This record gives sequence, C-alpha cells and structure tokens, in this order.
Amino acid sequence: MSAVAEVGSPLAMVKRDAEAESLERSIGKLEAMVEAQQGEIASLEKRIEALDTRASESVRAGGVREIVRELMDDAQFRESLYPDVQQVGYKKGFYIKSSDEAFLLVVTGYARWRWAGQNRQTDNRRQTGRQKQDDLNGFEIEDLYLTFKGHIHSPDLTYLITVEGDTDINHAWRTYYAWVNYRFVDEFQMTGGLMKAPFGRQETNSKSRLQFIDRSMANEMFNLDRVIAGVVHGTLSERFRYALSIANGIANKHDSPSQDELDTNFAYMARLVAHVFGKRIKAENDLAHSKDPQLELGMSFLYNDDNGDDRARAAYSVPDQIRRGRGIGGNARADLTGTDLFQFGADAAFRYRGLSATAEYWMRAIDGDSEFSAWEQQTGRSDASHQQGGYLQAGYFIIPKKVEVAARLGGVWDNDGDNAWEYVAGVNYYPWGSYNVVLQADFTRMAEAPSTSSSANWGQNDEINMVRVQLQLKF
Repeated sequence: MSAVAEVGSPLAMVKRDAEAESLERSIGKLEAMVEAQQGEIASLEKRIEALDTRASESVRAGGVREIVRELMDDAQFRESLYPDVQQVGYKKGFYIKSSDEAFLLVVTGYARWRWAGQNRQTDNRRQTGRQKQDDLNGFEIEDLYLTFKGHIHSPDLTYLITVEGDTDINHAWRTYYAWVNYRFVDEFQMTGGLMKAPFGRQETNSKSRLQFIDRSMANEMFNLDRVIAGVVHGTLSERFRYALSIANGIANKHDSPSQDELDTNFAYMARLVAHVFGKRIKAENDLAHSKDPQLELGMSFLYNDDNGDDRARAAYSVPDQIRRGRGIGGNARADLTGTDLFQFGADAAFRYRGLSATAEYWMRAIDGDSEFSAWEQQTGRSDASHQQGGYLQAGYFIIPKKVEVAARLGGVWDNDGDNAWEYVAGVNYYPWGSYNVVLQADFTRMAEAPSTSSSANWGQNDEINMVRVQLQLKF
C-alpha cells in the first residue's frame, strides 16, 4: 500500500500543477478583460467629459450672443462703440445727424408741374397796353422748393431754410423761408426770420396739402404773404395754439431797414386756434381718413400804420367817374403809404372719415391818413373803405386714401359794388396714399378777379373759364 501511495503522489502533484496553471491562465484572461473594460470605461468617461465641455461652451456661447444682441440694440451702447460714425437715412426727408443727436440736418424737395388752359370771356383792359388778351394754353413749373431744416446742439433750437426756383421767377433761385426757432417750453417759443405771416388758415397751410391746385381767389385778395418778423407762439393745454407777431410790414418780404423801403411803424398780427375736438388739422382734406371727428376754429387780427413801407399794395374798386368811358376793368391796386390798415379773419375746419369741410372769412378796413395818401388819391375815398371776402369748400374720398372729389365757392364783396365770384370743382388722385405723389385736376369759373395771382394763373379783372392739371412730387 505504501509503495502504491509513493508511486501515485507525483501524479497527483502534476495534476494539481496543471489545474493551478489553468486557473492562473483563466485569472490572467479575466484580469486582461477587466483591464480592457477599464480602458474602455476611461475612454468613455473622457468622451463624455469632452461632450459635456462642448455642450457647456455652446450654451455659454449662445448666452453671450444673446447678451451682445441686446446690447447692440441699445442705441446709446452702440453709439459709444462708434462715437465718430454719423447717422444717415430717410424719414420724411433725407437726414444726417451726429452720433449724440446734438446736430440734425434734413433735406426735402418739392416740385409741381402744371398745365393750364384759359378761355377768356371778356377783354381785360387792365393788362399792359390795355390790349385784348387771347386764350392761354401752356405748361409751367409752378413750384420748385429745396428745404434744409434740423436742430443745433439741442432739439429745442431748430432752423429752416427754403429756396425757390420756379417758372414765375424765371427759374432764378431765391430765399423763400429762413427762420430760427427756440422752444423754452411747449407753451412758449420764439421764432425770428423770413416766414409766412401768422394770419389765416389757407395761406398758412402748406401748398403740398391743398385740396385744390391752388388757393382761393379770396385768399389771394386778403393774404399777408411772407414777412420778416419776430413771433412768440405756443400751445396751451393741448387745446389752443396762439401766435403774436411784430413784422416790418405786410407783403414786404424782401425789404430791409433803409429810408427807401421801410417806415418806423411795425405791423402787428395775432392768431388763435382752438382744437375743439380731435387732433390738430394739418391739411385741407382728410387723406388720413380720420377715425374720430376733428374740428378747429380760428381767428386772426392785423393792424398796420403804413407811413412809407415800399411794397405794400391793396386792390380797390375803380371809381365810376374814372372808369366810365375808358373801357378799363373794375379793379386796380394802390400803394398803402399813408393809410391805416385793419384786418380780421375767422375760419373753421372739419375732418372725419374722408370728409372735409373748410370755411374762411375776411374783413378789411383801409383809411387814408391824409389827402396825400395814394389810396385817397386813387380811390377818391377820404373815409374808411371796407372789403369782405371768403370761401367755403368741401371734399370727400370716394375711394379712401386714393381718389377725392371736391368743390369750392368763394368771392369778394362789399368792394364798392364790384363783387367777384369763384366756382371750382376738382378731383385728386393719391397713388400711394400720401402727399409725396399727387395728380390733380380742377375747373375754375371766375368773374372779374379783384387781384392778380401768378401762382394761381389769373390776372386782375380776368373773367375766365380755366382748366388745370398738375403733378406733385415731394420727398
């Protein structure tokens, strides 16, 4: 038994060694597998970490972009990055402004091309040479304006300069407006320079926003034209606008302080407008198709003691004893030197959903200071002479913001019996619903015009049928 045991023992040992070697190989394989898995896990962890980093950076980048976008939308921050960059663009005119908006220049242009045809019903003996006047038919550039406006250092200090160069002045460029305005508060502002006299509604309305091709015959009789003046004006309680003016005189827009052109007396003017309801009315028609009714009432006053202003003239009715047998017209013009002039005006305007109505009335009194005044010598009147006039016009957009029809009745009366009347009908087309491009046409019947208006295409004492077509362009 012991011999057998001694012989079997080495075999058992060999067997155990083989099993141990096999187990070690298996353990080695498992260790290798574990090591490989750990490597893969480490690789995955690195990839995950990289993905997380990129995702975080992307999120942060998106946030930064959003913050930058918000900052660039802020005008003050944007201008602080580019302090020397000037801003240019278009907003109711081409503009240039400084980065801090302390300085602004706006350039606008305005032109009207017109065809007018006149059929004269009677001879007009008041024209040069008292010759028979033939019918007229022709084209013209009626208005050609270039305007420069803006503010200096502050939006409260504004300016405007307009130059004109149309057919009526042989295309020669001249100053039409030139004024400076300072706003202390809305209720109190001051303006000085060459401007429209603050008197009346139609005359102070922009030509680009008239309901007809030109202003009424009565307005041409009573308007004060442009003046060199100082004006105090403002808005009270958002319901009242006022203007008080002292001017060199009336209708003497080119005169200067010299002994040949001006006297020592100023002309005094005042205007008050009440906004009864609705917004301020800035045009003769209702192109904006107002959703709410708008109503304004206005009054104007003038007093001028003319003792030598060079260019002031006024129309009058030629006395019968002078006119009789000479074949001349019923109206003429006299120098106002040596006269007192008082004038009153009242007006009203209504706008609602394409409907517009405007009325205006004037009363003028002229009284010679002495028998040497040109007025007394030419009229034969030593007492005060009175004249009255007015118009009523209305329009309606038969196609809202596109096509408007309108009519006007106006006249001048209480002029020593020589009454004059005007009848007008017209149609307006606004292709883009704005005043930038307008095509207008109207028909006028006028009996013995009391005054001359080169702008409106008639002369004193004209009795005419007239057709006008006009294209207006504005930028």
